[in-house]
Amino acid sequence: MTDPRTEAIRGTVHAYLDAWLRQRDLAALLRLHTPAVSGFGTGADEAAFTPEEVGRIVGRDIEQVPEPFDYTIHREDVRLLTDDVALVMLIFDMMLDTRGQRVRLNGLRASLVLHATADGWRLAHLHGSFPASVHGDDEPYPVKELEECAQVLERLVRERTHSLEAAQQRLEHLATTDPLTGLNNRMKASEALAEEILRAERHASPLSVILLDLDHFKPINDTLGHGRGDAVLTAVGRLITGRIRATDRAARWGGEEFLILCPQDDIAATARLAEDLRHCLETHDFQTGQPLTASFGVAQLKPGESAESLVDRADRALYAAKHAGRNRVQGA
Repeated sequence: MTDPRTEAIRGTVHAYLDAWLRQRDLAALLRLHTPAVSGFGTGADEAAFTPEEVGRIVGRDIEQVPEPFDYTIHREDVRLLTDDVALVMLIFDMMLDTRGQRVRLNGLRASLVLHATADGWRLAHLHGSFPASVHGDDEPYPVKELEECAQVLERLVRERTHSLEAAQQRLEHLATTDPLTGLNNRMKASEALAEEILRAERHASPLSVILLDLDHFKPINDTLGHGRGDAVLTAVGRLITGRIRATDRAARWGGEEFLILCPQDDIAATARLAEDLRHCLETHDFQTGQPLTASFGVAQLKPGESAESLVDRADRALYAAKHAGRNRVQGA
């Protein structure tokens, strides 16, 4: 006939394993301890001589691996050493599903000393043995190492993704940027113009453009060389960028031709910006031995007008400025 005390002891042990492994419930575990509980694990710092140390180690275990374990007991031996002291020896397996992997630890061993109290049998001492081929310095089983490996992989994936995103951004920059001036190239400017026309139509707001062409630029290349000509174009790009608003878009439209998009500006405001740019270029020292000027064509979007028509009107205004003597702003 089974001793009722043995069944009560088994009940406490199974409740302890359930709270520890399946429920990962620190508070439930602590209620099953005696006031003087102690224990040993296999990690270098898993010697608990006080209840506070036991709580810290078990709490860390649950915090590091909060996922529930399942377990299967293969052998359970209960021995009553005295009327109120029992020794329980277990051999069991633990199973865990974590990070898409199934971890199984076989042949784990535990020795538990329980004392009879007014509240039933309670754990006074636990000694666990968790054999593993790979063992961290402070871990009773290799699940933490598995998590650390997964974290390394996740970090590598993040770094790889970041590198790919950065490469994509560099490619996009190269594909949409004029390498000499750093402004948008013609392809990007055409896309931006189409977007601004849609926005202007949606909000019934004005949109104007400036098309400018440097006057007598070819002699600079012919007499001073293309290196000096490139330096002039680069400086022109910087001057334009320094004068326009953050909402404006500037692009190198052709060889020495530049397009500026001015959202929410009518032709009068855009003409003032063009005049400011004209004066800025005229008074800037490009180190070519002579002043450099530009001619400007300004046009405002008409209802229902296409991008091609808008730029064409600005282009015709530009050439009207050229024919009128250059170094001036002409509206369409």
